[in-house]
Amino acid sequence: MRSFILSVSADRHLTAIRNTVLAHAGYAVIPATSAQMAMQMLEQRKVSAMVIGNSISSAERRRLCVEGKKRGIPAVVLDQYEIVVDSSLEIHVDPLDGPEIVLEAVAKVLGKSNGKAGG
Repeated sequence: MRSFILSVSADRHLTAIRNTVLAHAGYAVIPATSAQMAMQMLEQRKVSAMVIGNSISSAERRRLCVEGKKRGIPAVVLDQYEIVVDSSLEIHVDPLDGPEIVLEAVAKVLGKSNGKAGG
């Protein structure tokens, strides 16, 4: 079954590249340019996981993660310095580590949400 990734970012240039990488990896990408738009997509669409860019404010990233957790939707959060105590459905990745690390994190959270071993 194909996974639907909600890609949330206010940076249109980086988002286009990130979404292309996700699509080439076989994911169906649902773009959102704001946290508000992402919340609407969570209501309207089937979402397997979220990738939340660092162009979204820290407070909005947290809000999306909380909503995702309520719905059982894991998140990969692209930020450099966040420390998360409960990361059962959430992985933080430094966006400067490159697309391979982001793809590994997406696969890992999808594995957790499906009850499989990550990887």
